[in-house]
Order: sequence, then C-alpha cells, then structure tokens
Amino acid sequence: MSNLKAKYTFVSPTTSNTYVLHVQTGPLTNPIPTIDNPNCIGWTILQGTFITIIEGASTQYNVPSGATTFIYNGLWQSANSSPDGPGTPPWCQGIDRLFISVTTENSNTTIFATDSNSIKIAFEGILSDTATLVSSVFPPQ
Repeated sequence: MSNLKAKYTFVSPTTSNTYVLHVQTGPLTNPIPTIDNPNCIGWTILQGTFITIIEGASTQYNVPSGATTFIYNGLWQSANSSPDGPGTPPWCQGIDRLFISVTTENSNTTIFATDSNSIKIAFEGILSDTATLVSSVFPPQ
C-alpha cells in the first residue's frame, strides 16, 4: 500500500506569515499508543516537511516520524483520540502536539492546535506565532 498524504496551509492574521505542512502517513491505526493516551486513533506520520514563508523567504524543517510513544507525530481522527484525550476541544483538522525538527541548539519545536481552525507555532528562540487554517487535505489520501 502506498503512503497517504495530507497538506495544510496556514496564514498568520497578525504577521501575515504563511506556513505549509506536508506529511506522508501510514494507514488509519487504532490504537497508536502514546504515554498520555493509550487509545489514540489516527494516521502515524512517516515523514514530512513544515515550510515557513516569512517576509518572502522560505525555510523548510523536517517533521520526524511518529515511531515512538515519546514522539506523538500523528494526525488524529478526533479530539478524543488525540494524545490529550477525551474532553479536549476539537483540534485543528487532526493536528495536536506536532513535533518539528529545527537544527539549532536548545530548540523546543512544536505546533499546538488551539481550536478547530488555528495553531500555535513555538520554535524556541526562532519563532512564535499563531496561524489560521486556510486550506487542507485531511484526512490523508
């Protein structure tokens, strides 16, 4: 079976920065065990890229695979099946606690969904922004 693909495009309402997330996933998996929620359901990320377009300059970062319980990288079927588990808000099109690799020392690199259409990007010492979903291909196809 070939890998499935998902794509998201976000734009920041405050900075006008654009962010594009491309990922390849495996098939829908139930469960994807994580340390916070052993009942996660979703698509494990096999590989991907996160592209930032800031003032016309683009930078590409690696999205590591979700191969361990400590790296949760997956696209979650629902809020209940995400690492944060039941009772959480509807996360942005399957995204919750996505880890991105940034090649600098001491960088804490995460994307958090803040609601059903928005994300918070926190690359320690590099970037802190919020962005709204403008288009997506989800679930992975």
